[in-house]
Amino acid sequence: MKKTIMAAFFIMVLTGCSAVNEVSNGLNYVPEATEYINEVQQFSKEVSAVAEKAVNDPRAREELENLLGDLKADISEFSDLTPPSLFEDIHNQVLEHNNQLKDAVDQYSTAIKEGKLSTDLLEQSGLLDDIAVYNDLLSQIKKLGE
Repeated sequence: MKKTIMAAFFIMVLTGCSAVNEVSNGLNYVPEATEYINEVQQFSKEVSAVAEKAVNDPRAREELENLLGDLKADISEFSDLTPPSLFEDIHNQVLEHNNQLKDAVDQYSTAIKEGKLSTDLLEQSGLLDDIAVYNDLLSQIKKLGE
């Protein structure tokens, strides 16, 4: 009888810890995902002006390359987040878009390194189009977080 009670208690503790972790992940996930998407949106606001200057200014070109590197680092950090089960679908959607965004960043970075930087390159790369999708994703995350 004692063993049965101990086993039941042990199972309850394990299950409880899992539920606590799930709640904790949920509390952390929404602000972290929101911060990430805000950073992506901030990038989209800054990159156009910097890219335009970078055509003729080596310092602006370096700043542009740093912005692109920072965005790739942010993408990697987001991929390391563990969403609670409630957010798994939206998290997977963000990861899908992150892959597309990362590919666009890589292509844009390669073009810069190959000396193909022009005023039209940013628009042609589709980089800003890939970022536009994140507005909807942010709305979905906030809605689920309520």
